[in-house]
Amino acid sequence: MNQQGGADINEETNPQLLSGEGSAEQFRTRVSIGTLVGVMTCLLFAGLLMLVSWLPDRQRASLAGSIDGSGADAGTGNAVGVGTSSSDDASGDNDRTVAGEMDPSTGVSAGRDSPDSGVDAKTEDSGNADLDAANDDAVAAKGTGTVDAEKPSPQFSFTVPPLEQLQPDPSQDDGARDAAAARSPGMFAGRDAEQRKKLAESDGGNAASESAVERGLKWLADHQDKDGHWSLHEFHTAGECNGRCSSPGHVSSDAAGTGFGLLPFLGAGYTHQSGKYKKTVKTGLDWLIADQTKEGTFRHCEGGALYAHGIASIALCEAWAMTKDPKLKQPAQRSIDYMIKAQHAGGGWRYQPGQAGDTSVTGWQVIALRSAQQGGLQVPKGVMTKVSAFLDSVQTDKKGSGYRYMPGGGGSDAMTAEGLLCRIYTSWNSKRPGLEAGVRYLLSHPPQSGGELYYWYYATQVLHHYGGEPWEEWNPVMRDLLIDSQSTEGHESGSWAPQGGHDGAGGRVYATSLSLLTLEVYYRHKRMF
Repeated sequence: MNQQGGADINEETNPQLLSGEGSAEQFRTRVSIGTLVGVMTCLLFAGLLMLVSWLPDRQRASLAGSIDGSGADAGTGNAVGVGTSSSDDASGDNDRTVAGEMDPSTGVSAGRDSPDSGVDAKTEDSGNADLDAANDDAVAAKGTGTVDAEKPSPQFSFTVPPLEQLQPDPSQDDGARDAAAARSPGMFAGRDAEQRKKLAESDGGNAASESAVERGLKWLADHQDKDGHWSLHEFHTAGECNGRCSSPGHVSSDAAGTGFGLLPFLGAGYTHQSGKYKKTVKTGLDWLIADQTKEGTFRHCEGGALYAHGIASIALCEAWAMTKDPKLKQPAQRSIDYMIKAQHAGGGWRYQPGQAGDTSVTGWQVIALRSAQQGGLQVPKGVMTKVSAFLDSVQTDKKGSGYRYMPGGGGSDAMTAEGLLCRIYTSWNSKRPGLEAGVRYLLSHPPQSGGELYYWYYATQVLHHYGGEPWEEWNPVMRDLLIDSQSTEGHESGSWAPQGGHDGAGGRVYATSLSLLTLEVYYRHKRMF
């Protein structure tokens, strides 16, 4: 029995021992069926693996579609709300991986890093750089902050993407590129009449601040020259003023004056195509276009040079981004091209092309570049990388909470505020330790009567982007001081007189422009965080 059983086993498992055609055929059938089953099992297993790997990709594609409304990939100028940073900081911290609060307008998270413990900012205070050439004489001062804010999501919040997300795809034609830029809500979306009203109400403006804005715009319109430009030093000869307004500036730069004249109208949503100031804005833009050289700069920059070039470029880039008027595109792009060529190898800009940079002039170029990107204009990505390197060279501490006018000088309130805004525009996020410490420093130096409007302008933007309790502390002080200091008598009614620092160099047009832009902060630029 045992031998027979063993024979039976051998016959079933060893084909070489089988005898007869029937047994051989039976074996071949079994082998074929076994092979088929094995192949089908492998195919089924492979299919399951593909399904498991495909589902997460499908979810990510769905999220991308919710970002740009079409499911298109990011990186072509139309992706909004991607909270990533463009570079490491000097100490090696990286902002690329972020998570945080949801943006109610897009459903996308606004970037938040896990912060290090906050450290009080300590910077030296010195004279600020402005239209009048800057001095580096330092006056020591230290600021300690006490606010450690938790920032709730504002009622109306829009996330502006990092510059890399706004960079247009060179492979697209102009029409596709313009359409991509137009799809992005972007940094200027709060300027239409409905959003302006909502954001002013929700973010800390009031009826008095909006009335002050309208009075100031009227004063600017009344002091525009008949050919369309604004003058910093001779505005009192324009229109019907006849010298009745005081405080002309000391700087002759009609390109800067015209940029300062146009920006508050654009900031309040008035363009050459819509609103009650269409003619005012149109003649100003026409003057800038006519004043532009073939190289891309402006003939009447004069003493302001790249300072004036940056301000005029912001006006052209904002007008283009807001309206997509074809006549503005090439002038705006040429101004940016000139700016890029004028950048120093160290990453900054000063008064003349190729000069080692200062923070004051650099800040205006950064805002122009940001506006250009929002409009879908071409800006090489390496430009902002070099800006970050320049900012590293002028920061007063390791974290980057304070800034100097130039490397080796003393820190100042105005340069700290401007440097921090540049950091925000080069993709720092709200939990960056340097930004948190810098905000505490700004809060320890609040607006005061007679203070420098240049500092208020930059610091207010930083605090607005940062939001939360720091903004709630800063805003009413700034807002009410500006409302109370607006001129109410005679032909000067609606304007602001120069105050501290270098405000006098720019004069009344400059002071009025900065005051208006500061009061428009609620809707002029969408919050970054």
